[in-house]
Amino acid sequence: MPDTQIIPSRNLGRSGDASTCTHENPLEQGFAGSIEPDSTLIAWAGWYDRAAEPALGVFPSDFRLWNEGLDLLRERIDTLAPVLEERNARLLLRPALGLVLSDPHSIWALLEKLPACPIGVLVDPVAMLTPEMMDHAEDHLPRMFDKLGNLERCEAVVLSGANVHSDERLTHQPLDWSRPFDQTLISCWRESAFAQRGVYLLSDACRSQIA
Repeated sequence: MPDTQIIPSRNLGRSGDASTCTHENPLEQGFAGSIEPDSTLIAWAGWYDRAAEPALGVFPSDFRLWNEGLDLLRERIDTLAPVLEERNARLLLRPALGLVLSDPHSIWALLEKLPACPIGVLVDPVAMLTPEMMDHAEDHLPRMFDKLGNLERCEAVVLSGANVHSDERLTHQPLDWSRPFDQTLISCWRESAFAQRGVYLLSDACRSQIA
């Protein structure tokens, strides 16, 4: 059984003995106030659009995200790293469509040049897939797990089912082995490097789905 913690899908707060979740934007100046001592902080990986719904994991696309957004995230990391070290804390950035980190390519672009610091990535497959990609999960998920599994700073993974939110977005739901997508997700995870890393689930009941 992997090391598992519960991550809130809507409400903030502790997801385990040493993890907290925030809906604050790491691109904003005041983000450091969310960092608690001796904890791992999970945060969505930066957005611009004020119409974003971080409680649902829904973020509108913005043309500034790739170049300008990635540069700004790097600048914020430079200021956050000393704060994290001082408070003996870690930051896990959670990618999703409509964020600075939205796919394996953008995650690689950040991590390949990221200096040593207490910051990693919490891989969230459902948040990085469109409904069309979900229909071909058997193609997309193995590639995602394979590419990101080569990055040690992709420290953990969110395993969840998916609901179609719109033509372009999925939202999370608890795992259920009876659904084909969930079967594919769990099977690909078990065959990847992430099977040896941390796992975040939406509820205690999901633990039986990956036992």
